[in-house]
Amino acid sequence: MDDVIAGVVPEAADADPRRRNRKILIRLCWVVVSSLVLFLTAKGTEWLLSVYNAQVASDAEDKVDRQGPAFSASVRADTDSLEATLFDKPFSAEEKRLLIGPRKDIAPYRAAHHGRGVFFTDVWNESMGVETRGYAQAWMVDVFSDRRATLVINGMRMKGLECVPAKATTVIIHPDGLIHNYAGVLFDTARPDTLLIADAEHYGEPYFKHSTIDLGNGATPRGLRIQVTSGTQDCTWKAFEVTYVDSDGTHTQDITNNGKGFAVRGIAEKQKQVFDVSESEIAECAPKPPTSRPCDYKY
Repeated sequence: MDDVIAGVVPEAADADPRRRNRKILIRLCWVVVSSLVLFLTAKGTEWLLSVYNAQVASDAEDKVDRQGPAFSASVRADTDSLEATLFDKPFSAEEKRLLIGPRKDIAPYRAAHHGRGVFFTDVWNESMGVETRGYAQAWMVDVFSDRRATLVINGMRMKGLECVPAKATTVIIHPDGLIHNYAGVLFDTARPDTLLIADAEHYGEPYFKHSTIDLGNGATPRGLRIQVTSGTQDCTWKAFEVTYVDSDGTHTQDITNNGKGFAVRGIAEKQKQVFDVSESEIAECAPKPPTSRPCDYKY
């Protein structure tokens, strides 16, 4: 037995049993510790490699996740429950005779004379701070992001705005009290960098002062009803430029009118004809300056 031990642990070949046992114990401890170190080193290397591979995979997924637009937007014009219709030319005496009188559907007049349906209730609200009592057109905008990472929209402006004097000189007012389920906001082309609140308690205040739009990471799509008023001008713009923030910083993305630009009609400074549709009849009102409300309305 001593010969076997001496062959395996040469330093244990000692005549003194105590010294021999101590040497054997030291050798065995060294073997155990070395084996443990090697085991832990292998497992540690394996863990580090798994962490590294997971990080590489995550970085690759994040890179793919951030490719392309940060969000999608669907846009459609709001043509429901219009409050007024603008016309470029005044009606002839015969057309006025047929229009004035008992209440009737004005849709045929809008179609025949290329009228443009518009809104005015929010524009004429004194809290909105719009100097010209003009009219607005509206678009329903739904935004959604399928990104895994969260992003926050915190700004919006009208991009590439250009305006000329308005052509419309005639208006038929036919208010409707429809309540929309979308968040109501409004742009005044005199302030194209400020999106205003068009409902709730902060009426007329900057929208992004009180709210943001959170998208990505499974967030619910958000909808806005964006009105634009241009006073006594006809205006076009390329897009609504949106500012958003994510973990990489601040970015911008455009919302277009389904690949095209937007246009809004105003009312000429010198109106020629104004008609009011009441519950029972259609009557003509005396034209007034755009800074006044036509037909003595008190909205």
